Parts: sequence; structure tokens; C-alpha cells
Amino acid sequence: MKGEDLPYLLRSDHVISCILLICFVLFSLALRNGKKVLYQHMKNFFHHKKRPSLFDYVPNSDSRYVLALVTVTCILSGFCLYDYFSDENKMLFQLIPHSILLSVYIGAFALLILYKWGAYNFVNWIFFDKERQKLWMIAFFDILVGAGFLLFPLVLLAVYFDLNAETAKILIFIILGITKIMLFYKCIRNFFPHIHGSFHLILYFCALEIVPDLFLWKGIGFINNVLILKF
Repeated sequence: MKGEDLPYLLRSDHVISCILLICFVLFSLALRNGKKVLYQHMKNFFHHKKRPSLFDYVPNSDSRYVLALVTVTCILSGFCLYDYFSDENKMLFQLIPHSILLSVYIGAFALLILYKWGAYNFVNWIFFDKERQKLWMIAFFDILVGAGFLLFPLVLLAVYFDLNAETAKILIFIILGITKIMLFYKCIRNFFPHIHGSFHLILYFCALEIVPDLFLWKGIGFINNVLILKF
């Protein structure tokens, strides 16, 4: 008699284990060799300055660590999307190879980050001075790095310890809410510190931060439907 196939599990996939191991190594290297840079970034986030100081960063090191950790955040965010849709759309995961789905989700989040980076640079170049533009981009990537640190234990629990789907969703929304609140706070401090700029603040934040997230969500739903039809 032919045996019954076991269901696919992320923890039994060697590629997934290697990706998570690479994420762990990158986190470890950043904390070991770049902890001064990360500490300086965290301290500067809550101490508003009109312009960045030349003495705040370790030369030729902060961009390297930040870029690596932002890449890790994209990978972990892709895992979170994968875990969410694996519970919401069973047919999707029965028809389509899991590696393709995970690659699509990671790529979609990476494209979102690139779009926001380009949109912020373009809009801030038009309306704000260079110093405030630079401070905002530093804060934006710092928050992405912090989100990666929060998502890593959550992803490990979901992959290796079968974290309850509802609990995982709640924790993901809490982390997402924290990042949006911190971005909103930094937006106020950096661009619109006065009450008369409230309307511009809401317009700026919604157009460049909230609307792209909604497009990402709708876009992933559309991609899922296209993949189901194709396969």
C-alpha cells in the first residue's frame, strides 16, 4: 500500500533552515561588530536634531550593517506573509510550490521598501531641505531594522514551534502598529512640529506610508489569484 504523504512543514525544509540561519548570523554579526553604530542610531532616534552630527556614526560601517539588517527584515516579513496566507488560503498552498510563494512575498516586500525609499526621496527633495531629508531616511531605515529584531523571534516560533495562527496575527499587527506609531512620531518631529502643519502631516503620512501598504496587500491578493489560475 502506498503511504500517505506527510504535509509540507517549513521546519522540514532545508532551504528555509539555511535562510533563517543566515538571518541569525547577520543579526549576530551586527550586534557583535556594529553594536556601537546600532546604539548610536537608537539614541539619535529619540533625540531630535536639526542636522546630523559628523561624530554620531562609525565611518564606513553604519550603511553596511543597516543594509544587511533591512534585507533580513524583508526576508522575515516575507515569512510572515507566507504564514498568514498559509492559514487563510489553503488551496493556494496545495497548488503552488512553497519556494515560489515565499520568494514572491519576500520580493514584494523588498519592492515596497524600494518604492518608499524612492517616493520619500523625491517628495522630500521637493518640499524639504537636504538635512531633514537625510534625517528622515535614517529614521525610516532604523525603524525597519528594529522591526526585524522584533520579527525574528516571532518567525522562529511560527516555523519551529507551531505558533498559533491567531496569536501570530495579533503579534504581527502589534509590531506593525508600533512601527507606524514611531514613523508618525518621527514625521511630526522632523517635518511638521507646529500645529498648523497637521493637515500636511496627515496627507504626507497617508500618501507615502499607508497607501503603499494597502497597495501591497491588494497586489499580493491579485498575485495569489494569478498564481492559482496559472498552476
